Formats: sequence, structure tokens, C-alpha cells
Amino acid sequence: MAIEITSGDIFTAEQLTKHAKIYAGPGAGKTHFLVQNVKNIITTNPLITDSRSRKVLCITYTNAAVGEINHRLERFTDYVEAHTIHGFIIEHIIRPFQQDLRALMKSDFGIAVNGKGRISSQVEGLGILHGIDRNEIYEYIRRTNPSEFGQEVFEYSKKTMSETEVNDELFVSSGTSDAPREMKLKASGKIDSRHIVPLKQYIWSVVKRLTHNEILYFGYRILETNPTALYAMRVKFPFIFVDEFQDTSPLQTMLIKLIGGKSSVIGIVGDVAQSIYSFQGARPADFGEFSIPGNRELVEYSISGNRRSTVNIVSFCNFLRQSDNTVVQNSIRLYPDEESKSLCESKKVHFLIGDSPVVQELLHEIIEDGGVVLTRAWAAAFSYIRGVSEEQVKLLRKIYNSYYNSPIQLRDEIAEHNNVTWVRAFRFIFSLWESYQTGSFIDVIKALKLYININIDKITPKILFLTRELVESIFSDISDQHMATAIILSFNSALKKEQFGILTQVLFEPDFQIPLFDELDNEKLVSAVNSLTWDTSYKLFNDVFSEGSKYMTVHQAKGLEWGKVIVSVTPNKFDGTSLASLYSAPILTGENPSDEFARMYYVACSRAKEDLYIHISSGCNSNTIETAISAYTKKTGEKMDYEIIV
Repeated sequence: MAIEITSGDIFTAEQLTKHAKIYAGPGAGKTHFLVQNVKNIITTNPLITDSRSRKVLCITYTNAAVGEINHRLERFTDYVEAHTIHGFIIEHIIRPFQQDLRALMKSDFGIAVNGKGRISSQVEGLGILHGIDRNEIYEYIRRTNPSEFGQEVFEYSKKTMSETEVNDELFVSSGTSDAPREMKLKASGKIDSRHIVPLKQYIWSVVKRLTHNEILYFGYRILETNPTALYAMRVKFPFIFVDEFQDTSPLQTMLIKLIGGKSSVIGIVGDVAQSIYSFQGARPADFGEFSIPGNRELVEYSISGNRRSTVNIVSFCNFLRQSDNTVVQNSIRLYPDEESKSLCESKKVHFLIGDSPVVQELLHEIIEDGGVVLTRAWAAAFSYIRGVSEEQVKLLRKIYNSYYNSPIQLRDEIAEHNNVTWVRAFRFIFSLWESYQTGSFIDVIKALKLYININIDKITPKILFLTRELVESIFSDISDQHMATAIILSFNSALKKEQFGILTQVLFEPDFQIPLFDELDNEKLVSAVNSLTWDTSYKLFNDVFSEGSKYMTVHQAKGLEWGKVIVSVTPNKFDGTSLASLYSAPILTGENPSDEFARMYYVACSRAKEDLYIHISSGCNSNTIETAISAYTKKTGEKMDYEIIV
């Protein structure tokens, strides 16, 4: 039985001699609890205060969460290291133990990696072969294996070749029996088995990048095979806290257990009801079953208070997680904000059934009043944006599906990276459009810097005039229904005109063009992007994927909160469930697709602080909802006020 605590509790010196597992639901104040206990350890525990080198290690799931922990720790950051699990492994295991890494590449996979240069991680958001000419890869394989592949003809795409990596899943699963662990590479079925090792040798030897899965594998293997490296981790980090542990993959769990097997004290914080990353190997059962072999006891704790949401929202979330008894939350949110100190009204949970004019108008009013829409996929958000046709929404779904099994996160690409070829081209043309709107030459320069380095000394009045004329020639008769790619092509065409010859000579290289696509882009993606209207594309870049967007996927919303939330999450054909089934018998503790869908629904609803609007376009009627909630409140005695709008 878990010991009940609050987010304000500080562990005693005695408690800090034991491992801790802390069950904490949404809005429980996990980060507050973590930060306050870390501060206490830093200032009072002799393992830290009596040492200049020892630190507290905090591992969390996202870079944003790392930033939040560092922000809250303020002046204490000299005694703490906060990382994602991949960031920790790169910084403290891969980087300092390069010889071990190369030795394991040889012993585990028969690949000798020679030469200078540090092996590190792939660039966030990009394929591991981004920027590499595939013909260079083919030539390397022929040159290093002339007798076998000297005359070989290769026709693999970079995307297919980039999927070649260490088989983490096989390594983990093979370690559960008495048989020795299996260390093998996996690759697309399109790759000839004879080419797998030479291809991986090129990636490790020349590109010198590890995939995210390989970072986990080699991080674990280095600690497992090098007692000095493992000892160094334990000495440097006597206390290790892992937040959002329910999102941890099996190999990450193995690594944490390995470090905590002797001297380090491990504290894990998580919630099985928020485990929604099964596609990355996370299992909700791993949190409940977590234990560390050794003499040190593991104590379980539970935080049931919810500081985020009002009573009715918490009650509805309890309804969704009724199959899990590890955490039953109660709302302790008294004030809408600390300044007003007025009691927080617990508004009804709102169910919006169907797509009647009444429902549609209410949805738009909520969005205009600051409401945030949470959907399963970002393409679905466009159903809530006025002026976007169903045909355009279908195109956006095709673009979404093109990146479904890709390492590229399109939202991150558009919001901050702009590395994908068509994304950069769109970002350029929209920036140029905004400069046309403002009449600012500085904004023109900003747009051009996506492609070229500009020498300001060469900007003469003549260049200014021609640049303005070029921009006006592109945008003077633009309409919302123009295709965005057509506008980009018109820019390319304009550069070839004789009247802009001087401009091309001064600002651009000869034959400069804005590239639109590359070889990684399949035909369906190219066709869909080519068919996006200017209006839809502009909304994609500046409404949906902008900072402070009102349209988020559930996975992107994890860890965030808003006053008004519209939940529009529907199961797909792979989930094996329906909204009617979810409401009739909500189960989220298992590892079936239907359970993960229920957890996703739960996470979405738990983002709301004051107003929760659940839009059910189809798949569940009001009678099913009323019957299910009535049975739950009768069984538990928990009250829930709600309304149904059709």
C-alpha cells in the first residue's frame, strides 16, 4: 500500500536512504515536489554538501521539461544536472567513453570504426543521413568491399538506408531467458542482407551518428561492460530522480536499474494512466512493476491532490481511470489564480454531441475566447478552423501520414528547424509575403537569410528598388486559392528574368533557385504539398504550428494546461474500440491498443483547468454517456455536474 503524501512534502534523511516510487496523477505538482526535494538534498545532505563533484541527476522526458526544472532550480543548478535520458547518455557515457563505444561496435556487430572524430547523436528532427549524397554511400560500400560489391548497383533511398540500426527490442527480449543476449542489426526488408553491415559501417565511421535507439543501446552496454564507467556514474550521482517514468522504454529502465543497483538512490515519479508512448517501447506495467535488485528498500508513495483542475473535471478524469486504483484524485484547486484569491467556481463538464450549427458555433466561440483544441493528429485541427475545405483537410492528413513513421516531427520542423526542403521553401515565401505586407526591406533580408549570406555593403539603392519590384511582381495579384508551391515557382521564374539580372548577380549565386522537394519526399507527399492552397498553408505555418498555437495534438499537450480545452479525440481502426465502448467500460491499465486510446483520452481531458468541452462528432450518443456516468457516481458516491449540448 502506497504512503499518501502531498506535493509539498520533503523527504527526511531516513527516507533518502531508500529508493522511492511515487504515483502522481495530472496536476499533482510533480515538478514542484521534485524541485523542492532536490533543493533540500543540495542544501542538507552531506553526500552533496561535503563534495565538490557530486550532483543530483534529474532525468525527464522532453527538452522543455528539462528547461522548466532548470528554471525552477535557479541558483541551485551548479549542484544539479537535468537531462533527457538521451542527453544524459550522450553527455556522460557516449562522449567520455568513445573507446568503449568503438570496441562494442566491433565486438557486438563486427564493425571496425577507425579514424578520428567523435561519434555522437543524430540531429534532432532529422534523418540520420540528412545532407548526405546517397551516391557517396554507394561508392563507400564499393570502395571498402571491392571484391564483393565492386560492380554492385544500388538503388536504395536515403530513408530506407537510414532505418538500418541496432535491434534494441531483440536485445531486451533475448535477455529475459537463460540464453545469451542477441546483438543484431535490423533494416528495411528492401535492403539486401549483404549490405546491412557495410551500410552501418558507413554511418558509424563517416557520418559518425547514432540513432536515438542506438544511444540507449550503447549507453547501457558501456555501463554493463565497463565497471569503471558504472562506478563513475554512481559516485557522481548519489541521487537520481526520473520524472514521467511511465514513458520510459524497457532499455531505459534497465539502465536506471543498473546505476541504482548499489550506491545511488533512485526516485521515480509517474502515472500509469498517462502512458501514451507505446510506439517508443513504453509499457504502463513497467512503472508498477519497477524494482531494483539489492539491499536497498524501495518505498511506494502516492500524491492524490490535483492542483490544476476543478472538482467536476477531476471527477470526470477519475471516471475515465476507474480501472486503476493506484491514484484516485481529489481537486485541491481553490483559486483561479493567486492574485484574486476568489474561490474557483467548478463549472460543468460540457459534452458537445454531433456537428449541428449550434455545436459548431459554440466551438468557434470557445476558440475565439482562448480555448485550445486537442486532437489526435495535427491534421484534424483544421476541422476547427474556419475557411478550410474538407478537400484541403484530406491533403493535410496525407502530409501527416507521410511522416507517421519518420523521425521527422513536422511541428518542430515548421516551428523552429526549417530543415525539411519544402518546409524551408514555404517558410521563405511566407516571410517574403510578410515583408511585402509591411514594406520592410529588413524583413526581406530575414527571409533571404534562410538560403544565402547577404553582404549588406552590396545593398545599393538600385538593389533596393529591384528587390521591391521582384517582391511586388510575385504578390501583387495573389489570392487565398493560389497554390503555395506555384508562388514559390513564380519566385524562381522571376529570378531568371533579364530585368532582375543585377539582383541575381549581387545577392544570389548563378542559377540560384528555391528547392521544393528532395529524394526523401514520396510521390503522395509531393502531390499533397503541391495541392495546398496559399490560405491553408499559411494557416498551417502561422496558426497551427506557431508558438502559442490553439491547436495541439495530445502528445504535444502532455505536461501543459489551459483554462478552456476542447477535446476532439477519436479512435482509429487500429485501436479496436469505439467512443461508446470507452464510455461504457473505460479501461486504461492494459497494453492493448484500446487501453492506450483510453489513456490518450484521459491525458487530453486532464489538460483543462476550468472549462472542459468534449466534442463527440459521432460514435457515441448522450444516452450512453448519461448511463455510464450515472453508474459510476452511484458506485463511488463521487459527484459530477455536466451538461450535454446537441
